[in-house]
Amino acid sequence: MKKNFCIYIPAVLLVLAVKIFYRAADSDSLLWILAPTTWWVRILSGIPFAYSAQVGYVSHAYRFIIAPSCSGVRFLLLVFVMLVFSYTHMAASVRKKYCWMGFSAIFAYASTIFVNGIRITVSIYLPLVLKDAGLMSGWLNAQRLHTIIGTSVYFSMLFVVYGIAGKICRRLFACTEAQFPMPLREDGRRGQKNSRCLTTPVFWYFVMVLGIPFAGRLYRNDWAGFWQYTFLVTGVCTSVVMVSFICCKLWRLKP
Repeated sequence: MKKNFCIYIPAVLLVLAVKIFYRAADSDSLLWILAPTTWWVRILSGIPFAYSAQVGYVSHAYRFIIAPSCSGVRFLLLVFVMLVFSYTHMAASVRKKYCWMGFSAIFAYASTIFVNGIRITVSIYLPLVLKDAGLMSGWLNAQRLHTIIGTSVYFSMLFVVYGIAGKICRRLFACTEAQFPMPLREDGRRGQKNSRCLTTPVFWYFVMVLGIPFAGRLYRNDWAGFWQYTFLVTGVCTSVVMVSFICCKLWRLKP
């Protein structure tokens, strides 16, 4: 652990710097992530967007704005931190550890654009479908649906990102079976190390999405809407895990 502090400390400082920058950033300052994300959304949805300075990318036909709050920077930081803290120790040299940190930043950026484009596309079309079906009323309002979509997409895709990055790490650093947490052995049993492929994304998601905001709320003594948001996010994450578990069970039962 101590020999990796030379990577962990700069990584944490970088995350803090980006978070401070993001708080005050407008759309002009976030074009480095908003522009490619909008390009990907155009491909997925077929909807044209026009850029409006200091506002974001606007679709007047769908009354939708890809604004700074839609940039996915929080997911980028989540992926970056998760990959740095999960796999840096597998690199044998300090040079390789720094290379992995650089790769984690690039991989987090690319995966954020990919995942966020999917989330935004779903956020455009799903409310329209539910509204036409008369389901956008009562408890399910626009804000809650936005949280459900974002949590479902980000949380589920975090496992995919973690798994892909793990395979890349294993090839780059030639990790042995003992070093690397494989998701499942051929005999179907799951070891203690192997459970990390499930618990690690869950841990980092809740730390970044609920843990850090909880500390901020505690400092400011401001709890307005926090517990409702926490229960909703926890419920969605639990549902995603349960559905994934059931699908895996059914898959194994296939002849």
